[in-house]
Amino acid sequence: MIILRIIEKFLIIYFVSYFLIDLLLYVIFIFSAFKTKKRTIKNFSHDDYSVSIIVPAYNEEVTITDCIEMLNQLDYENYELIIINDGSTDGTLNILLEKYPHVRFNHENGNTVINTKTIRGIWRVEGLNLLILDKENGGKADAINAGINTSTKKYICTVDADSILDKGALTKVMEQFITYPETFVSGGQLASANEVILKDNKVYSLKMPKNIWILWQIVEYIKSFLISRVGLGKFNSLLVMSGAFSVFKKDDLLAVGGYLSAQNDHTYILQTVGKKRKTLCEDMEIVVRLWRYYHEQKRKTKAIFLPQPVCWTEMPENPRNLYKQRVRWHTGLAESLFFHLDMLFDPKFKATGLFAMPYYFFFELFSPIVKVLALIFIIWGSVIGLLNTSWLIMLIISTTLITAVITSTMTVITEYWSYKQDAVNREALRFRSLSDWLILMGSSILGDFSYSFYRTYAQLIGLIHFSIKKSTWNKFERKGVKHYENQKFKFTKH
Repeated sequence: MIILRIIEKFLIIYFVSYFLIDLLLYVIFIFSAFKTKKRTIKNFSHDDYSVSIIVPAYNEEVTITDCIEMLNQLDYENYELIIINDGSTDGTLNILLEKYPHVRFNHENGNTVINTKTIRGIWRVEGLNLLILDKENGGKADAINAGINTSTKKYICTVDADSILDKGALTKVMEQFITYPETFVSGGQLASANEVILKDNKVYSLKMPKNIWILWQIVEYIKSFLISRVGLGKFNSLLVMSGAFSVFKKDDLLAVGGYLSAQNDHTYILQTVGKKRKTLCEDMEIVVRLWRYYHEQKRKTKAIFLPQPVCWTEMPENPRNLYKQRVRWHTGLAESLFFHLDMLFDPKFKATGLFAMPYYFFFELFSPIVKVLALIFIIWGSVIGLLNTSWLIMLIISTTLITAVITSTMTVITEYWSYKQDAVNREALRFRSLSDWLILMGSSILGDFSYSFYRTYAQLIGLIHFSIKKSTWNKFERKGVKHYENQKFKFTKH
């Protein structure tokens, strides 16, 4: 009985703390939403803020050309595109070379600062500031490092090959570096590209998805990208910026050795992470390492997440593919945190060590273990008569209602906020009518009794993979976006 009471007190403290932190982040988002104003920076030198957009591609024959065509229309003056074919086994490279007229040039005279797998060829596309780079397969981080070596601009933007960037997104992110020079990373919102229709390389129609797995992820993305990250950013405690769309200073990346890969033997990586290390969450590990670097240098810095810029990305449409993705995410989360475990509770790392690292450790990494422990405790307590069944039922009902109220108000406020932004932010929400919103809320409530358990299971498997040092990418199949010209019926433009 004493053990049960100890567990009971622990669970109460844990979940109350979790709820209060989430509530605080939610309140911060509300105030941010009402204060958000559009900002346009004029009269700055694009030469000082030139950008190399790096797109790593492995078996992306379905999505790669759509990605390039959209990136070629970005509303920004000074940028180059670098597409890295990371040893694809499908037709990715052939599609690139057939579609874009090119000239091959000698890459052996290039500046190889970061060690990567062998580069097999580089082609410059005529009429476009576009490079196509072919290399041996080494993983996403290795491909990005090859792009960094080849890049000629002052900032590095990473974009996934299955993503579509809104034409104004890069400008909005770069404005943060201009306004706040101490910024070391910035990125934007991810939105579901599933069921998106393109017309003339522009997002034309966005229906509310019918797939329940996509609906669950839409709610989840709103919570994590428009709530948690906005709030954590105010505490200067963001440890992850989505690799689907992030911008860094090139000098910073070179100073810390670039992205973590087994081939990378940069001095700073050997000092901080170790030899021949790699991770499934390279986008998180690089942010944590940059925080470490800046704190060690005793330099003021910040990471800024912006809810306004939108990057459309394809979400897994079935439980099998979603399981692969979430196992990989949680394995990578564990890797990134444990590589930098010495930062935990160390005051010299300021908010990163005293708040961000503990938050991600206890409320993100270990949350599936605590949730399973709570479930076992509830079942055990009910069986031995420790818990009152009627009280337990009322608790579940009240918790569900509270969650529904928070989710409802969150989406309504997010919708209000979106009307103050560009049209693309309104479209990213995917719900346009009361019926759409009710469907989303209904799926959210249903997800509390189904999807949340599924996600917890996948996260537990991710922890097991980390403990046995199993690190596999498990890439899921892509369908790509649809084109209006290829549809057999018309869609209503919103």
